[in-house]
Amino acid sequence: MNNKKLIGFIKNKAKKSRVVVICGGGTQISEALIKAGYKIKYDEYGRITKTTKEKNIVKKVLEKHKKELEKIINSKNAKVAIPILKVEGAECHINGDNMVKACYLGFNSIYIFTLKGRIRGKQEIFKNYPKVKIIGM
Repeated sequence: MNNKKLIGFIKNKAKKSRVVVICGGGTQISEALIKAGYKIKYDEYGRITKTTKEKNIVKKVLEKHKKELEKIINSKNAKVAIPILKVEGAECHINGDNMVKACYLGFNSIYIFTLKGRIRGKQEIFKNYPKVKIIGM
């Protein structure tokens, strides 16, 4: 979140068009869940959260990141979303990459910022998504 390249990119894009940022927090979420005594498990859809308490921990971390990022970006043309889909009153926690796929048709271009060591993995995940561009930091 404090990466100047990322923030500058978002602010620049927001000058020209509407921007939606899907914030993550995987490492911090895992740390918070472990601290609360939960074991981290994944399946092909992402991290598994079964209990309401687990989901609340995840949501709390994501909402904190959202608020921090909104303050840093400080643009009316840039909105921050968290990867939780709401379907008929149910909150469906979703992996950020899967959120991008779910929203793919609604955007003209999508940029995924990731750590340099994760670039190849992201490129593989999004190889059939031509609007997605992976940017390493």
